[in-house]
Amino acid sequence: MVRIDERSREMVPETKDRILEAALAVFGEKGYHNATMAEIAEAAAVGKGTLYWYFPSKEKLFSGMIDHGLGLLERNLMAIITDRTLSFPSLFKRIVGYYLEFAYTHRHLARIFLNSMHSLDGNGEIQDQFLQLHNRFNKLNSELIQRGRQEGFLRPDLELERVETVLAGLLSGFIGRCILIEGDHQLAEETDFMYDCFLNGLGAR
Repeated sequence: MVRIDERSREMVPETKDRILEAALAVFGEKGYHNATMAEIAEAAAVGKGTLYWYFPSKEKLFSGMIDHGLGLLERNLMAIITDRTLSFPSLFKRIVGYYLEFAYTHRHLARIFLNSMHSLDGNGEIQDQFLQLHNRFNKLNSELIQRGRQEGFLRPDLELERVETVLAGLLSGFIGRCILIEGDHQLAEETDFMYDCFLNGLGAR
């Protein structure tokens, strides 16, 4: 059973954040359908009454956990993409590097996000939430590609949606490595490889 530090409630006023962190661990380990509110309350070291006071249902807790975790990822990526002082190579590596770093340090959340669209059948509200998140991240990736075009690093004749698909595939594959492969990852080297692969391909010249 995943547990978090069981300090007294008086010493930890951030009860809501503690519940969300516990939910992240339990949902990440067991998945949405198999996780229970009782397990999350135990992992957060709170009573079930306290848990239901903050989140009246498992759906609300899961939704709040997603906003809590992926909202941080989105805000930090937006701060990077809006930095107009970065050239495209630096921007690409900062964006991709942060995706990989976030996945490596938040493996439970990255796993949930990657599996979200095919593991939540039957819950339209949460699926809609994930679809909106996917669309917002796709828009951010599209802005990155547009910067590459504007600065002459990417061919202007390439269809934008196909380029987005290539980038999404690279991100998904390497984020999956961060989740599945234990041990230290050479994130800077992987970021450089993704940049070279995206800009120059894999073929011998």
